[in-house]
Amino acid sequence: MCGGERFAHHDVLWGNLISQWELSQEEAAYINVQQGTACVGCGSNVRSIALADAFLRYHESPSPLVEWVHAPLAQSLQTLEINEAGTLSGILKNIPHHRLVRYPEYDMMALDLESESFDIVLHSDTFEHISDPVKGLKECRRVLRRGGACVFTVPIIVGRLSRGRHERSPSYHGHPGCLDEAMRVHTEFGADVWEVVLSAGFSECRIVSYCYPAGIALIAVA
Repeated sequence: MCGGERFAHHDVLWGNLISQWELSQEEAAYINVQQGTACVGCGSNVRSIALADAFLRYHESPSPLVEWVHAPLAQSLQTLEINEAGTLSGILKNIPHHRLVRYPEYDMMALDLESESFDIVLHSDTFEHISDPVKGLKECRRVLRRGGACVFTVPIIVGRLSRGRHERSPSYHGHPGCLDEAMRVHTEFGADVWEVVLSAGFSECRIVSYCYPAGIALIAVA
């Protein structure tokens, strides 16, 4: 993100969420790193840094994101951000052809956007909150130009397969006591998360590790 090398940490998971997701002590520890370990310089947590890392790898850039957004390539890209993608959002707005839309105002399963109009789509920890993630990724693919990419993160429990929460007790992200339906979790993603990408019609799924298993991002190539 900024090139910083100093980090601070605080735990973010709460007991009820750990219980609902049936997380082991090890799984809870790396998710706490994902969400609660952050750069002292810019405040970006591991999740945001992993997303930025995948984004920069896709563009084969060794520069931190704060520098890359001023490069000629960045200035020409049509970029769609769905929800504020962590701390990337404040940096990405320096791209002239950057557009931000927000879920749930914009339905990710039926984006009110023109087909083949973007080079890059980004979102972070949003797909677990929609009822049909394959349909949502199909929409991301629809609005991408050929050869474009959707770069995103979702919470991944790496030691098990994905499972839906439709027959389980409701679980919400955000904060203890949250009952906002937009924050309700529909899917707990696991090691087979790549299947969602290919099922949505993307030709390639790259799994990028910034800090395994806490910092993982995906690149879906159209």
